[in-house]
Amino acid sequence: MTRYVTKAEQKWDQARVRGVNMPSCTLWDGGHDVVTRLFRLPKGCQLPRHKHAVWVQIFVVSGKMHVDLGERTLEAGDFYFVEPGDTHIETALEDTELFIVRYANDPQGARILPPDAAT
Repeated sequence: MTRYVTKAEQKWDQARVRGVNMPSCTLWDGGHDVVTRLFRLPKGCQLPRHKHAVWVQIFVVSGKMHVDLGERTLEAGDFYFVEPGDTHIETALEDTELFIVRYANDPQGARILPPDAAT
């Protein structure tokens, strides 16, 4: 069945990604072995050197970020695909919003924090 998530229906929570807390909105986590989320990284936010056990697709919705893998600076409208095992660091050069699609069974994926967790 086709599913829709309007802007009004989006629910933003805090997620812990590689030890960094940031706003996250889960758009899809309903099967087909994929999870789709939006993440907001404030300017200066850095995800320390890490790798993924599974593939991850990232589309830059707004802002600008640096990815040390290939020394690339990405802006709104840019996309990158991270292969499993590719080690990298990601840094928000501006307030940045990302649209991320990943395999659902990533043991290292983002964790949604309970509402009372410290940010």
